[in-house]
Amino acid sequence: MPLKRIAAVVCFACLSAIIFRPVDVRAQDNEIGGIRIKPGLGVEYFSRTIVWDEGQLSSKLKTSIGFLRAEIELQKGFLLGLFGGYSLSNFNGTVFRQLPFSIDYEAGNIGCFFWGADLDKTLFSIDPYEIGVQAQFVMSLGRQKELAISGLNQTGSLNGKGRWQRAEIGPVIRYTGYEDFIPFLAISYNKLWGTFSMAETVQELTGTEEKTISGGGSIGIAFGTTFNPSETFNLKAEITALPYKKTGGGLDVDYGASIKAVVLF
Repeated sequence: MPLKRIAAVVCFACLSAIIFRPVDVRAQDNEIGGIRIKPGLGVEYFSRTIVWDEGQLSSKLKTSIGFLRAEIELQKGFLLGLFGGYSLSNFNGTVFRQLPFSIDYEAGNIGCFFWGADLDKTLFSIDPYEIGVQAQFVMSLGRQKELAISGLNQTGSLNGKGRWQRAEIGPVIRYTGYEDFIPFLAISYNKLWGTFSMAETVQELTGTEEKTISGGGSIGIAFGTTFNPSETFNLKAEITALPYKKTGGGLDVDYGASIKAVVLF
C-alpha cells in the first residue's frame, strides 16, 4: 500500500478515535491535558474550473465531500482542525488524445478518501471586530475507476484515476456584535492542483496519458457566519467565490459552499 495512503488511513483512524471515544471520557469537558477537543462533521461542494495541456484547454472539476472533524483549541483564539472523509469528484470534459483511441471523459464521479488540516488564529481585536488568519490543506488519495469501451468493433477497457490537492491561506475579519451569530469575510490565496490519468486497452493496443491539472483562479473570497446557540453546539456555513480568466478570454466566477457542525457531549 502506498505510503501516502497508509498515512491517511492512520490519520482517519486517529480522528475517528478522538471523535467517537467513550462517553465517560467525553464528559470531562472534552479536555485532554488542558487542550479542548471539539468533535464534528461537515459537508462541502465546489465546482472549480481546471486547466490542462499547458493552460490551453479547460473543464470543470465538481466535487462533493463528507468528513469527520476534530477541532482542537490549543489556546483561546487558536484552533487546529484535523479531518478526513470521502469525496466524489467529477472530471467530465477532460479529453485524452494520445491514447490508441481518443477519449472525452464523461463517466461521472470517481470516489476516494481524503484527509486534511486547517488552522484559525485570531491576531487582534478592535471591538466589535476580530482580525485573524486562516489556512487549510486538503489532499485526495485518488482511486481508479474501470470502464468498458463501447462503440468499437473490438472489446476494450479504460482505467481512470484522478487526484487533487488544495491549499488556502489568508486573512479573515469577523463581526462579534451579535449574540449568537458571527458573520465573517475572508480573502485567501486558493491553489488547487493535481493529475488525471487514463489507461486504455483495446486487445493488443495499450496506452496511458496523464493530464496535469490546476485551478483556473487562485484568489478566493468567502462570506459566511458561525451560529452559536449554546456552548455545546455551533454551526459554520460559508459560500466561496473564485474569479478566473477563461481560456477563450474574459472573466468568470466559480463557486463553492460548505457547512460544518461541532457538537460537544
